[in-house]
Amino acid sequence: MSVSSNYILDFQGKVKTPSSAPTNELVLCRHCDLLQYLPPLQMGQEAHCQRCDLKLDARQPEPMLRPMLYASSALLMLLLANLFPFVSMGVAGNRSEIHFFDTSAVLFGEFQQGLAILVWLFIQAIPAFCMAAVIYLHLGMRYALPFRMWFARVLYMLKPWSMVDIFLMGLLISFVKLVSSADISLGASFWAFCLFCLFHLRTFQVLDRHALWARIAANPQPQFLAKAGQNGLQQQLKLCPCCTALVPVQQTHCSRCHTKVNARFPASLQRTLALLVTACILYIPANLLPIMRTVSFGNITDSTIISGVILMWQDGAYPVALIILLASVVIPVLKIIIMFWLCYLASQPLARKSHLSTRVFRLVDWVGRWSMVDVLVVAIMAALVRFDLLMSVYPGVGALLFAAVVITTMLAAVSFDPRLLWDTSVTEEGERR
Repeated sequence: MSVSSNYILDFQGKVKTPSSAPTNELVLCRHCDLLQYLPPLQMGQEAHCQRCDLKLDARQPEPMLRPMLYASSALLMLLLANLFPFVSMGVAGNRSEIHFFDTSAVLFGEFQQGLAILVWLFIQAIPAFCMAAVIYLHLGMRYALPFRMWFARVLYMLKPWSMVDIFLMGLLISFVKLVSSADISLGASFWAFCLFCLFHLRTFQVLDRHALWARIAANPQPQFLAKAGQNGLQQQLKLCPCCTALVPVQQTHCSRCHTKVNARFPASLQRTLALLVTACILYIPANLLPIMRTVSFGNITDSTIISGVILMWQDGAYPVALIILLASVVIPVLKIIIMFWLCYLASQPLARKSHLSTRVFRLVDWVGRWSMVDVLVVAIMAALVRFDLLMSVYPGVGALLFAAVVITTMLAAVSFDPRLLWDTSVTEEGERR
């Protein structure tokens, strides 16, 4: 298949006709391995892969200043979110008040250290590091600070594990669960956290991976004649998974970021299948064992994922019941099934419908992290509902097991190499390794 050039979209989605003279920079698509010229971009435009539609590059106004300002604002809001009361709850004249940090600290007190560490990492440590890394990178490019490549490498490795948006969804679900039986008051830190989520999301929206690495160091170009419109592996070129630079097949490390580079992820299908089997094994006890224990007037009620959905449906909270059903049951099961299907397609000598399968992979890769919402709901409820025998909520062992299911399926998506869907011949098998 021969492809002449990319197409360009502006941020409003209007298709632009590319210039007849492309830039001198060749790039490889990390999802379909197509070698192509990066077209010249105007401000507010982004370039997509001609074959699989993956975004390759973008032009943002004030590309150094805006991400740093948004990241600085996000860190300030995160600091404020930890300084003041977050949410308070009143039941029968008793009142419970929590701070943002209590969502993980309370779990430590309930001997749920593993779950507490995960919650703290996902909603505080990793988001804070990502914002600090953005600030450091942009200051580092201005003042030539050291370790810029290390911060850029870790930033994009941790990005999928920053779950502040999922935590906000978990807060809203928890409020819907509690509003009928308790008086909920939102503190100043709650609104600071909402602003933190907004600034955090906006930081990554105005930050482009290709442009960021281009400012750190130029993309090495092949020293031989390479033809755009063909797979990189066919022309003895491979892609650095860290900085997206072009690397000759015979070269073991990237000349820009010094990361070890393989033509394809080593043992991609084997690792993905092993993680999927692990997720299947963990998913059974995660649904059978209680994810949450509620103590009300001395009565103990254990809730599994399914029983919680049924209870919310019986109480008339249909939207919340559907959200939990989708996030905790439908999405994990579908993701596991789809990932098995993608592994089967990638093992065939000629994968059919590569466009569709690549789009499906991107969808399950993005949506899979939202399954963590039920675990975060349990953490919020355990921190907020603390009235001794009157009413208290405790996390169950099922919460940790279900978190392990979500993490395992996310790792399965990370280990899967979508370029295998586009490889056209089994004779390339030796080159993949």
